[in-house]
Amino acid sequence: MPYMVSAVATVGMFLQMMTVMSNDFSQFRGGNEVKEMLSFGSIVIAIFSVIFLLYANSFLIKKRKKEIGLYGILGLEKKHVAKILFVETILVTLATLALGTVVGLVFGRLCFFLLNYLLRMPAEMAYHFHWPNLLLTIGLFMAIFLLAYLYNVSQVTFSNPIHLLKGQKEGEKEPKSNLFLFLLGLVTLGAGYFISVTISDPLAALIQFFLAVLLVIIGTYLLFTSGSIFILKAMKKNKKIYYQPRGFISISGMLYRMKQNAAGLANITILSCMVMIALGTTVSIYVGAETALASRYPTDNAATIYYDEEISVPAIEADMATAIDMIVAEKEDLEITDFKSYPYANIFGYLIDGRFEGSRSFASDIKTLVLVALDDFNAMEGLNLTLSANQVYIHEKIDYPVDSHLDLAGIDFEVLRFNDSVESFGLDQDFGMSLFVILPNRQAVDQVVQAYQVDDSTSVSVSGLVQWNTTGDDQQKAAYAERLRPRLETDEIIVRYETRQEGRAEWFAMNGSFLFLGIFLSLLFMLGTILITYFKQISEGYDDRERFQIMQKVGLDKDMIRSTSRSQVVWMFMLPVIVATIHIAFAYPMVHKLLFIFGVTSHVTLLSCLAAVIVAFSLLYWLIYRLTARIYYSIVQ
Repeated sequence: MPYMVSAVATVGMFLQMMTVMSNDFSQFRGGNEVKEMLSFGSIVIAIFSVIFLLYANSFLIKKRKKEIGLYGILGLEKKHVAKILFVETILVTLATLALGTVVGLVFGRLCFFLLNYLLRMPAEMAYHFHWPNLLLTIGLFMAIFLLAYLYNVSQVTFSNPIHLLKGQKEGEKEPKSNLFLFLLGLVTLGAGYFISVTISDPLAALIQFFLAVLLVIIGTYLLFTSGSIFILKAMKKNKKIYYQPRGFISISGMLYRMKQNAAGLANITILSCMVMIALGTTVSIYVGAETALASRYPTDNAATIYYDEEISVPAIEADMATAIDMIVAEKEDLEITDFKSYPYANIFGYLIDGRFEGSRSFASDIKTLVLVALDDFNAMEGLNLTLSANQVYIHEKIDYPVDSHLDLAGIDFEVLRFNDSVESFGLDQDFGMSLFVILPNRQAVDQVVQAYQVDDSTSVSVSGLVQWNTTGDDQQKAAYAERLRPRLETDEIIVRYETRQEGRAEWFAMNGSFLFLGIFLSLLFMLGTILITYFKQISEGYDDRERFQIMQKVGLDKDMIRSTSRSQVVWMFMLPVIVATIHIAFAYPMVHKLLFIFGVTSHVTLLSCLAAVIVAFSLLYWLIYRLTARIYYSIVQ
């Protein structure tokens, strides 16, 4: 029954994802990003379904080895047994696909409504069922059940009836301690942790994230399989612990089954970690939506003007004036408020010993020197900072490798620091890629720009930013944007025009679908955690029942047996959650840097969301423990 339930659930979830993905998102801004996210989710579910159902099937066939061996003793040939397994597979496949299709269709509409809500679409999309999705689902799961059938037949073909009769009773021999694998596990796990806690650049975090995850997964498996054995054997050598009834039974039992237990514990640990990180980060992104949008779009409208041919501040000022004339000309009955504009320069290179050396390289460690004039900065931030001709400002919260002087293309500046809160330029967060410097005036900015262009070895760009709000409702603002866009985006000047309305739609399209996918995959991984735990407990229960019966026959009372079995069950259940939480603690710095990409920079938001998810998961895991432990005890006793 649990195998059928898990199969029906995976069929239903895959069909739901395929059905939701096949709906028309093109009519909405950001629809392509939504479809890409859902396509990725479909691939993950397909891979998970193959691995998980074959894993669950292996438990079932082991449990049935005695039954299948009995068929041979009674005179059935292997081809007859194969036919029986074939008929069973056909029936299971048909029942699973039928029930899974019903589940997928019923809950698919609910998932679609949830996605509509998370994306905050301006109008609800219509839910449509597409037959090709059902055919693809049927094809995928027929292939999975065919693989399961071939595996089951191989167990019959390459085994004799006597071996099959004993197959269910086969246990893992006590594994040998491997110091090399234990140390390798420590090294790989430590390397994964080191990458996470030392990384400073969010783009590098994105690139190195997969390496760190791979190292932690390898380290987890090695430490569970080799490290646990190493520790248990060390406990076995301790006579004060081992030669006690409770210690003797617990340690011997765990060592006897540790090879299989360790793999199961590692699987549950990794799945638990995936659930908590996936759900915690996606909830953080959604909770921090308004803060991220306010930082990314401080005004209703923004136009970024780029240089055409001449790279200079006066040239960009002329293009900015042209853009401003267009902005005012299209306002009609609306009023323009909170108008701000300023030029700025981006220069690429490296900061070495207080000297910024320009470069045209695109290496991962290249820095972007951002130059802004003091008057423009004060106007944007509402400050009254002052500078003399040979001074510059940098923010003290950012740890630049600069002392009292900064050399920009041979021009020496005295460095001053300020600690005022800055909103428009995002200086309160160090992204590791930008060096923000405030110069005395626009003439000084242009002087530095021209100096870096002398030898043509430096990548330099000059841009202008115009920001403004307008009166009116959302419909009037959208109409204004439609009128203005074709005027701005012409060959006369080079402009990227953005509005808060469009940005909000794109943000929720991408991050709403990300949250939906996070919830969906978290439920899938949770299902895997529950069912792997269930199958593990059932398998261990049948394996341990005979050994505990022997303990009763040699004089151990039921209370002692129950106590020792409980300690093993608690060990199995608590260790994955504890280790997964440790993984999350070390992954936190890297996860926090990754969320910079989504505009989530608050430690409070991320920590609170992760803490809530860990608590909720632990409570659910405790319920799983109570349920499966009860089944385990009933089998053993």
